[in-house]
Amino acid sequence: MATIAHLTDLHLLEDNYADRPFGPRARLSYLSFGRCLDPGERRKKVAASLEEVKANGVDHLIITGDLTEDGDMAQFELLAELLAESRIPPERITLVPGNHDAYATGGAYGDAMNGPLRAYARTSAIGVPLRFRDVTIVPVSTAFHQSPLRSAGAIAEDELKTLAALAEDSSLAQRPLVFAMHHPPGRHLLPLFQWIDGLLEHTALSALFDRCPHLHVIHGHTHHQVNRSVRKGEAPRVFSAKAVVDGGFALRLYDASPGGLAPLEVDLIDGLGAFALPA
Repeated sequence: MATIAHLTDLHLLEDNYADRPFGPRARLSYLSFGRCLDPGERRKKVAASLEEVKANGVDHLIITGDLTEDGDMAQFELLAELLAESRIPPERITLVPGNHDAYATGGAYGDAMNGPLRAYARTSAIGVPLRFRDVTIVPVSTAFHQSPLRSAGAIAEDELKTLAALAEDSSLAQRPLVFAMHHPPGRHLLPLFQWIDGLLEHTALSALFDRCPHLHVIHGHTHHQVNRSVRKGEAPRVFSAKAVVDGGFALRLYDASPGGLAPLEVDLIDGLGAFALPA
């Protein structure tokens, strides 16, 4: 049995953000609406969460996106410093990007993986499975460059084909297959909300859930801790976590065994019903 730690939505902010030109500073203010622009406080929350990870002696840590507030390289550099200070071995950490990590430029996350976050590149390679004895983890990117007025997610066509092949690979069917991603795989009731804030390729993922009972997803974006079933009557296979930036106890822990993926704690909040599958 393996224990997986899950953190999400760090929204790290650089110390000298006030020195930005007007445009990037205005973008940051809009994206941070409702959250205090306090770089030190955000840093403390991330450091405290990483200490909780260490205290629980987990096998692997996954951080599911919105690592930064808007994808500025200084914010990625800050994340690299905090991860290094935690002394969690890089080979035990997987990072994936969220929509906030691509607002500055579409290539910022890739540049960070080739730069300050390069120590985590091998275990964070998009679409490349990490095979453990009791679980297989696949990093998935839903980030793309878009207007700050949107917060949608999208999966590239080639990546979708890779995910489908992994989900249907019989050699991976004897243990839980976990897609680690930022956006939830379900759909909003209104198509407009899906375009603004949802995952554009939700139908393709829903079809994979239908065919592959060993497939699970852990994600962020919602800022809520929820266990969700794919359909009524089934054990949950989709899990989200609270946002680190919001404070409180944001760490989630899961046991992975041949029987599936299960949170260690019993949640009072649970997904009601199932997210919609294609007809």
